Amino acid sequence: MSKIEEIDTHVKAYLYDIGYHKWSRVHATVNRTWTMTSNIAESLNAVTKDARELPVVQLLEYMRTLLKRWTNEKLLNAKGTFTYLEKKIQQRVGGQQEIIAEDENYIHTVIDGVKCFIVCLQNKRCSCGQFQLDELPCSHAFAALKHRNESYENYCSPYYTRESPLQTYKKPVDPLPVESKWDMPQYIAEEVVLPPTGKRRLRRPQKQRYKPYDEINAKKYKVSCGYCR
Repeated sequence: MSKIEEIDTHVKAYLYDIGYHKWSRVHATVNRTWTMTSNIAESLNAVTKDARELPVVQLLEYMRTLLKRWTNEKLLNAKGTFTYLEKKIQQRVGGQQEIIAEDENYIHTVIDGVKCFIVCLQNKRCSCGQFQLDELPCSHAFAALKHRNESYENYCSPYYTRESPLQTYKKPVDPLPVESKWDMPQYIAEEVVLPPTGKRRLRRPQKQRYKPYDEINAKKYKVSCGYCR
């Protein structure tokens, strides 16, 4: 934005007026709690690239076993955690900041190098912005909690705790029964599925969204060996 402002100040004001959702590559209107996730379809498309050549029933069975394996791995990882928070969140706990003043019961002034930050434990906020954004005590909040000899557990979001993944992945992925024992409604059994009306291209269907960089250059410049020249 600083480079845009050097070119034209009106462009920067225009981008702020129309809103971030019109031009930003990543935009979230809700708190993501220190987590960036992609669409689950993107993850499934990457691992089921070869399985999509199978018939529908075999493809569903492959995806079921895949989800079951992922669920078991996450559940075992959660069961192997013996701390209040998850492993990667527990590693963030700590801070070397120094408390220099205590204004009120829940408001503290924390010195971090040459900068000064204000922590309000009652509202779970810090002037650095990380406490209220991540819903996890920042290093300044940990310094304030250490000064008060208070535990950090009451100031963390429940999504970071060990119980959250345990409750998420405790539901099993049931196996698919034999097709003859499927409980299929009558209106589904009588429905006639017609082939697609679109015209299929003659070339082979593309499996990758983006082609490798070397393949693009080879076709662009028509690279050949020395004997062909």
